[in-house]
Amino acid sequence: MLHLDHIIVLIPYASLHDPPTWITDNFTLSQGGRHADGKTENKLICFRDGSYIELIAFVNDDPKNREGHWWGGKKFGIIDFAFTDSAGDASIQYSELAERLKLLNAKDSAIKIEYAQPVAGGRKRPDGEDVKWKVTFPVLTTGYQRGELPFFCHDVTARTLRAPVEEKNVSHPCGAYGISQMTIYISESSLPALVESYSAILNVPNSAARDDPSRLGIFSLGRLRKVDGAPDPHFKLLVPSEESQAKAAEERSGFFIGNLVIGCHGVGERTGIQRIDIGGTDMGGLFLDSGKA
Repeated sequence: MLHLDHIIVLIPYASLHDPPTWITDNFTLSQGGRHADGKTENKLICFRDGSYIELIAFVNDDPKNREGHWWGGKKFGIIDFAFTDSAGDASIQYSELAERLKLLNAKDSAIKIEYAQPVAGGRKRPDGEDVKWKVTFPVLTTGYQRGELPFFCHDVTARTLRAPVEEKNVSHPCGAYGISQMTIYISESSLPALVESYSAILNVPNSAARDDPSRLGIFSLGRLRKVDGAPDPHFKLLVPSEESQAKAAEERSGFFIGNLVIGCHGVGERTGIQRIDIGGTDMGGLFLDSGKA
């Protein structure tokens, strides 16, 4: 079964080294490191359920580091996301994914989605440890963009090297335990094909099918690590209904990842859902869900 691996949030380089208060007041940051290409660095917000948010920045915000990089054209905010499976074998996962997409194309020849073979990735941690993984990215020549479709990440070295889950790493001031939901806003013309595609990619049905699958896709997946009292996270495909959402999608070449809701357990007096990325750079909507009315 597939699970959320991590979500990538692109921030200014200065914010990586001197994080804004909406980050430091709510989260414990874990050290990441510099990626193997030398163009990007990251820090992590690790969760009890085994997933994490990757805060990534281009080194020194140097435009040269954006050149030729798969996220080089992205605006600040939520830019991409990855899934993994508990088996942890990139080759097996790729073969199963390719077969599902082949069946999808046979069902609807207009849907042409492909994924490239897994490739090696890595970074060096500040303590000198080398972290290695394999990533499986969508093929972009089929007309889709990075972040419009998910990618996959499988560990070569121990997962705890990449995403530490010691208590000191996953204990957050806000009580966060993992992602609750995320929304991908896309054009009305793209939605039906993408809903079908996501169902094949994630190997789960669209749970919104009983409503109007031409207007909405909802996909629920289990967590890597069980958290008592935490519902499964879900991912939505949705046509923008507000002007701000439509504008954000237009500014990002037709789609926009936003409304990232982080589930929290019983800390402080906070109730309901509260937006935290306010003041400074707009990240597209990061929210804390207290789980309390």
